Amino acid sequence: MQLTVFASVLLYLAAFSSACLFAYLGEKKNRKTYFLLAILIPTLIAGLRYSTGTDTLTYTALYNEVGGESFSTSLQRITSGSLEPFVVVISFIGNALHLPTSFMFLSFAVITASFLFLSTRLLSEKHAWLIYGMLLFIVFPESLNMMRQLAANSVQVFTLAYIFKRQNEHHRTRVISATLLLLFSISLHYSSLLLLPVFVMPFIIKHIRGRTLSLLLCLLNIAFVAAFPFLLDFVVKLGILSPRHYATLMELEGSIVNIKFVASAILAAILIANYLRRRKNTDKQYALLMLLGVAYSAIGFYSGYIGRLAMFFWILIIPYLGKMICQLFEKESHRVLVCSVVAISYFLLYFCVLGFNAIIPYDFII
Repeated sequence: MQLTVFASVLLYLAAFSSACLFAYLGEKKNRKTYFLLAILIPTLIAGLRYSTGTDTLTYTALYNEVGGESFSTSLQRITSGSLEPFVVVISFIGNALHLPTSFMFLSFAVITASFLFLSTRLLSEKHAWLIYGMLLFIVFPESLNMMRQLAANSVQVFTLAYIFKRQNEHHRTRVISATLLLLFSISLHYSSLLLLPVFVMPFIIKHIRGRTLSLLLCLLNIAFVAAFPFLLDFVVKLGILSPRHYATLMELEGSIVNIKFVASAILAAILIANYLRRRKNTDKQYALLMLLGVAYSAIGFYSGYIGRLAMFFWILIIPYLGKMICQLFEKESHRVLVCSVVAISYFLLYFCVLGFNAIIPYDFII
């Protein structure tokens, strides 16, 4: 059953706002039931779709195809790098139990919503519910299309937030826990491998600080972007990855019209401008991550595969932006108003007006 455009927009607004409200009630009343509802609502929106999302029907075909394959064939898919282990496991279980494709959609949606929610609890001591609401409107809708990657990126953000928190509280990072989470993210989407160097950054910051670190990362980013076409050609020849497996980030090939790149560049400039006057390591760490995010976005002009990695930093930038808004406005009502306007405006512009990811109109599974 396909909804009209107007009804689809109302559905998303009502669902994400309700989830944000339950997250708020959970914080105020300290009841985990509300937290579960905050996760369940967006999960159902993503899990019960039929054709909503650019890649949804492709995932449906993949689910049925893998579920009917032999174990050796699926194992070959995994070892060749063409399909992640989690997709194979979910497809086998779902088909064995004669469950529809929504089983796979719900599984990925639970992972994405849960880890986004848990990340806000680590990234922000105050206003976690408000930041979660911004993530729902700005980031979560992407999971109705880039399902595997958003799930993997959500796990990575949680892992990085965990590492930052342990380090800033002068506690030892539980290496086994962090490693298992990283391996889980890789099982969801192989692009996670290319982001592993990010997790070394908290330890580097301990030894190199201030202008030296900022300048060093800027130079490394410039060098990486400049050398990327040659590196990509080398990696493809080795057979490690094939950018043909992924759609391009660009709607207009060869164009520099990329809303996320422009938005990331502007926000990164703001963050870097505030870098030196920030005393907390956490603020500095997120500011430096924005440099990497802009670099990955710029690389998206060469390869949609690598450009998609910018989504990892796009998730990170929202909590930081929410935190900045909360610092700028003293009154709670003003904070809620500004965060709501930013999140809803982005959602309406990016997903409704520009039509990215084809999540509107919404199509229910019957």
